[in-house]
Amino acid sequence: MQSLYQDQLLALARTARSSSALSAPTHTAEVNNPVCGDRIRAGLVVADGVITAAHAEAKGCALCEAGAGLWLETVIGRDIDALPVLSSQLTDWLTSDSPDTAHSFPASLDAFGAVRQIKNRHKCVTLAFATADKFTKSD
Repeated sequence: MQSLYQDQLLALARTARSSSALSAPTHTAEVNNPVCGDRIRAGLVVADGVITAAHAEAKGCALCEAGAGLWLETVIGRDIDALPVLSSQLTDWLTSDSPDTAHSFPASLDAFGAVRQIKNRHKCVTLAFATADKFTKSD
């Protein structure tokens, strides 16, 4: 079972690593975790408030990369104003014993189940989602 989750996490990390850069993002953001050095640079294409394309460049551990992959799977088709809610929901899910807070996420969220018990790794998983209130419009 643990191998299955490990494979899912690595697949999510590959999703982030293979994310193509956007030629003309409408919004960009960058966040860092100064404790461990993880960094996320994210770009979005937003049309009429809806995210139509996303890119995330993750520099850090496999959990940071997998979290960025989950972010990529989650944000496309969403309203940009929903990003802070998604960030809060993911944090709530990681810190709660209840699976009910996960309804906004794809099934790949289950791969992070083992991380719920390791509080000092939560920031790695949530770093891409922490871009939620950092996006600025690109020129």
